[in-house]
This record gives sequence, C-alpha cells and structure tokens, in this order.
Amino acid sequence: MAVALGPQPLPRVTLSRDFGANATREARRAGLVQVCHGAFVEPLADTSTWAEADHLARARVAAAARRLTGGAVLSHESAALVHGLWLLRAPDQVHVTQEYRPRRQSVALVRHAGALPAEEVTEVDGRTVTSVERTIVDCAKKLHPRDALVVADSGMRLLLQPRRNRRDEGADRMESLRARLLAMVEQGARHGRVRARAVLTHADPLSESPYETVIRWIAVSLGLPPPVLQARFDVRGRTYYTDLCWEFAIEVDGTWFRLQLLVEYDGEVKYVVEGPLTAATAREVSTVVVAEKRREDDLRSMPHTQVIRFDKKDAYREEATFRRLCASLPPSYVASLHPVPALLGP
Repeated sequence: MAVALGPQPLPRVTLSRDFGANATREARRAGLVQVCHGAFVEPLADTSTWAEADHLARARVAAAARRLTGGAVLSHESAALVHGLWLLRAPDQVHVTQEYRPRRQSVALVRHAGALPAEEVTEVDGRTVTSVERTIVDCAKKLHPRDALVVADSGMRLLLQPRRNRRDEGADRMESLRARLLAMVEQGARHGRVRARAVLTHADPLSESPYETVIRWIAVSLGLPPPVLQARFDVRGRTYYTDLCWEFAIEVDGTWFRLQLLVEYDGEVKYVVEGPLTAATAREVSTVVVAEKRREDDLRSMPHTQVIRFDKKDAYREEATFRRLCASLPPSYVASLHPVPALLGP
C-alpha cells in the first residue's frame, strides 16, 4: 500500500505580535503550545508521537514563512515538508535559501546562501518554496544518504506519478528526470556532490513507502545490486507485485546457484482497522491476513524463490537486516560484496 504524497495545509500559527503584551501567558491561557521563539500553535489531541512531532515541525515552518523577508525561500527539509514528501524524522530546524550570506545563524533557522533561478522556486499554499526538483537535489547534498534517498524516491514519485502496471511507459520520463537532477547536482556548491550523485543514481519513484526505501538502501549501500521494484508475478491465476525483487544466477565451484529473492515490507496500516473492534471489523482483519497468507504461499510456489518480510523495526537494524537478505546466498558471493561508500554516509 503506497503512502500518500502531496502538500497538506500547514497548521495555523499565532505570533507574539498577534497577542501583544504578555504574549506567552495569553497563548498558554488559550491552550496553545510554543513551537519556537514567539510562535504558538494549537496542539493535536490523542495522537502518536510521530504525528505530534510532524505537527510541530510544520508549525515551525508556517511561523518562519510568516516572518521571512528579503527574498528568502523555504528549502531543504522544510520545502520537503511543504511539498508533502517523505521524511524519516520531523526536522527541528527550518531551512531557507537566500542570495546573501547571513552574518549570523540561529539554532532554529538555518539560512543557506545561493541564487535560485526562477524555475527552481514555486508557491505552495501561499508559501514560497524551492521546487520539488530543487528540494530533491538540496536534500541529496545535505542529508544522510539514507534520509536523502527517502526524499528522492518520494519526490520523483510525486513528479512522475508512476503506475506499476505500466512501468515501461514511464521509463523514459524517469530517466529524463534523473538526468535533470544529476545536472542540477553539478551546479552550486561542490560539497555533497559525490553523495548526491550516488543517491540520485539509486532513486526510484516506484518505491511505495519510506521504510521500503530504507530496506533497499541497506541492501545496496552494503553491496547488493539494485533490486527491481514492484516486479509483477502471475501465479495460479492471480497477479502480484512485490516491493523488491532480486534475480541471482551465480556460478559456485562450477555449479549454477539460482535464487529469486522477494522482499515485502509490512507497513503499520496494512492490518489496522479504524473504529472499535466488532465482529465485522474482526472479519475484515481476518480477510486481510488470509489474503496475505495466500499471496505468500503463491509466491513461494515459484521455483528457486524465497520471500522475506520486514517491518519498521528492521529499518533500524542495518546489520541484522543485511544478514537476513544474504542468508540464502553463497558465502563466497557475500564475501565478494563491497559497500558503496557514497551511500553509507558518515
């Protein structure tokens, strides 16, 4: 199940100047929480830790946007938030790009110096931000390669709107976009170019969730070849698409070893039913579980095929996850794998 992409309205923030004297006291009396110096927002009720952190991060961006002057443009992770791209964590700083180099930086607001061509600036919900393409490149240069790949996958997905059942139709558009992004990497500051090239070379708009991207990043950064995303299989009269697929044909001591390795990422929403648990919702969950069991049985029925399932916890267990990916491969082949330094990050 693909995770949704696209802009969402930023929270409504109230600045100190909207209250006047005793702003902090008046804001607290109104039930607002402070998100940064002189800015307040209404908190979310009964929500997850991630949702609350995301809400506060978006509120900081909204507050900064109200205060920006001198042609400063929301950029980097802040632009990614505005465009609705995937981020692994809610940023605690707001990033902007402006033509002049600031004399001072603040902890909460990071100002990047650089001239932005008109085509690399856009407006989303009344806020001036870097374009999706510029945002992808900026994040590819600045973020850890894992986090940058998540942004790049989602940005390319948003721009291209790929369809897994018509992947060939979008292949030329995907490579044209990749070429434009790689050309943009060569512009501006040199720092981060090697990392950005590696990230954009491996980015793929067919990724359907941020943690699916992280599992793929673990695999390729530690030496496995790039997998095929959303590979199609017609088995027993049913059609399936798998998150990641590797086809191995390896000669070991004069004998050919063959393995079709299929990887599935189990997102949290797959087995969640909204509302109270009733007999009807219990049947709905049961139907999903039975369908997943049949799907896995069908895929495993293909010759030389192994299916491995991962979840969100595995995305943070890099060595253990890589060992599971390589467990069925010949040891001599695994020993020959070499990590990709530009994808590993610091």
